[in-house]
Amino acid sequence: MLNYLFRRLNLLLITALILSIIAFIISLWSNQERPAQHINLFMLYLDYMGNILQGQWGISLINQKSHMINGLIAFSSTLELCLVALLTSVIIGIPLGIFAGIYRDGILDYTIMSIALIGLALPAFWLAIMLIMLPITFDLGLPIDGNISPIYEIPMITGFQLIDSLLASDLYDLAAFIDRLTHLILPAVVLSFFLTSEIIRLTRYSISQVMKSNYIKAANTKGLTVIQIVFRHVLKNALPPIIPQLRLQLNTIISIAMTVEIVFDAQGSGVWLLTSIRGGDYLALSAAVILISGFILLSSIVIDILQMVISPTTRKMLYADK
Repeated sequence: MLNYLFRRLNLLLITALILSIIAFIISLWSNQERPAQHINLFMLYLDYMGNILQGQWGISLINQKSHMINGLIAFSSTLELCLVALLTSVIIGIPLGIFAGIYRDGILDYTIMSIALIGLALPAFWLAIMLIMLPITFDLGLPIDGNISPIYEIPMITGFQLIDSLLASDLYDLAAFIDRLTHLILPAVVLSFFLTSEIIRLTRYSISQVMKSNYIKAANTKGLTVIQIVFRHVLKNALPPIIPQLRLQLNTIISIAMTVEIVFDAQGSGVWLLTSIRGGDYLALSAAVILISGFILLSSIVIDILQMVISPTTRKMLYADK
């Protein structure tokens, strides 16, 4: 296990070095840090990394605030959207994937997979535009832009507005929390449409593979019902392999979330970067590489380690590779 952790740490450091070089090149490309020809680039890179580690990511030309602060506020909003969409997708997608896997090649399987394929085929940008028209057409009263109504002034504590609005319940009771939740509904539906389809596909495949196992056939011969087989044997073996597959989709999920934020004018990473580029504040791109790519990198490593700790199958594969 120590060798495995050492390998993952090596991968983390190498990838972080490459990402930091990319961020450094972008910062040089921006007008704010154009070096003279006689300056040593390596020393300039060391200075750049020193400033990054000290939290000096540069000042925004748009609002005169630190790029690190702007980035953290924007990315926390994006993460909140991703987490709400992921929770919704897990609640819907895993049961549907289980049914599709158990009754593979049946009418129920074809129906569920048809819906999943539609979800994978529909562009998120197009779906977001269609959903913007929904409250107007049917007079649903759902907000179609922004993060929260301007009448609520929520003190920023965690950066996650759902949590901060709950912490501010002494000011607005639950009105601010509900308002934030309603602002998340339409963007989360768009993002969860893709996520649910992916979770259904992955769960169906994993369940159908486990259902072919000999111990499942033995359970059938003992006279166990389908529900007993699923809860006793199938779920604990079929669900853990889905986690690393979802990890591979993390980059895609965040990218789609940023696009959805732009359509709904939600103040997340997508709008932050678009506004910065339009205002000529290109140093925000460098901050975004460090922040977003760093998060994806760290979370991938953490998920890998957790997967190894909680999954006996992964540990067996690790020892078999020795």
